[in-house]
Amino acid sequence: MAEKALSLYVHIPYCISKCSYCDFFSRGGCKNVPQEYVEALCKEISFRAHLHSDFSEWKSVYIGGGTPSLLSEAQLLKICDEIAAAKKISCKTEFTIELNPDDVNPDFINALNQLPVNRISVGIQSLNENSLSFAKRRANTSQNIYSMECISKYWNKGFSVDLICGLPYETKETFMQGLEVVIRFKPDHISMYSLTFEDETPFGKMLKKELSDYDFDFADDLWLKGREFLKEKGYGQYEVSNFCKKGFESVHNLSYWTQKDYLGCGSGATGTFYDGSCALRITATNDIEKYCNCWKNEPQKIATRGSELEKFSEKTCRRLMAEHNFFSDCYNVENIDEKTLMFEFFMMGLRKLAGVKESDFIKCFSKKMPVSVKQLAKKWEERGLCTINEADGDFSFTLGESGILFLNSFAVELDLLE
Repeated sequence: MAEKALSLYVHIPYCISKCSYCDFFSRGGCKNVPQEYVEALCKEISFRAHLHSDFSEWKSVYIGGGTPSLLSEAQLLKICDEIAAAKKISCKTEFTIELNPDDVNPDFINALNQLPVNRISVGIQSLNENSLSFAKRRANTSQNIYSMECISKYWNKGFSVDLICGLPYETKETFMQGLEVVIRFKPDHISMYSLTFEDETPFGKMLKKELSDYDFDFADDLWLKGREFLKEKGYGQYEVSNFCKKGFESVHNLSYWTQKDYLGCGSGATGTFYDGSCALRITATNDIEKYCNCWKNEPQKIATRGSELEKFSEKTCRRLMAEHNFFSDCYNVENIDEKTLMFEFFMMGLRKLAGVKESDFIKCFSKKMPVSVKQLAKKWEERGLCTINEADGDFSFTLGESGILFLNSFAVELDLLE
């Protein structure tokens, strides 16, 4: 019998400065990661991994933020040791860490080479100096290029680059030239995101003022040109914003998009555990001090409650955690109902170019795919925005390269279905 593997997300909520477009939880103005946070994080990883003892190894590990590259070598080693002690890291485990470009240097890369990390994701975002400055990125163009040079020279494992399409001051020429430079360093994975304006970010607020004439059509056209360029260079699109060389899809992100269990550790981190037609979503407080105090002052209390739960099945544990507020006031425990999970099944699944299958739907919900959803798929097929396949009696559909651009519109129509 194959071992059950679990994905782990570890959040490092500290940044030297906040980028103008970012709505991820983090605290700016920090030059390092407090040791108190690392200690709390390691206690959480150890305890919560033990709680889910039916998983014997890590499927994927993703250390994100925030800025994980603010961790010292000793702190990073401690976290990795805790992760390895909690569950097996096998040769199949994808282990990713996010790096800020201006934290990258040969010594840091060599330190990573001594750890179980086997994939680096570096946030380049742009190679246009004016765009980087306007977005308040720490790294300038030269630092971005230097980081990729270091990774190319000193790192021979997985390498992913993040880019943002449509930043202010970006032109077609600067963006395409930037793509040309990026692929020279041969990353095996590229995430190319469209710029989004979240209400509470500086960019979101600026949209109502100096960015009021922002050209969304130009940004969309730029993204399409970028997609065609990446395809020509051998990077296949496998998800809305993700491209890779064959065989280098992100294992960790696929866990999200295919509704697989994942554990989230760290202040502000979220994890989800699925149980047939329902799920439990656990989110840690984004009050960092409260989070640290929880694991500093209550470890014995939490450990005692954990040992009491060991006699129960995993399903019962989940129910008990939700009903008795197992994680005290430091965590929000949300029960996700079947209707919500079904909606997420389609919306997360259709982010992938592979689309969704009725056979997978049946595995999740023990029932056939709703007729209304099949009818909606056929309606979109008639518009040339969906491809349906009914081979071997298994109904499946994908929005494809054209329809995936209108995923939000599909979501609206899907949400209106009874």
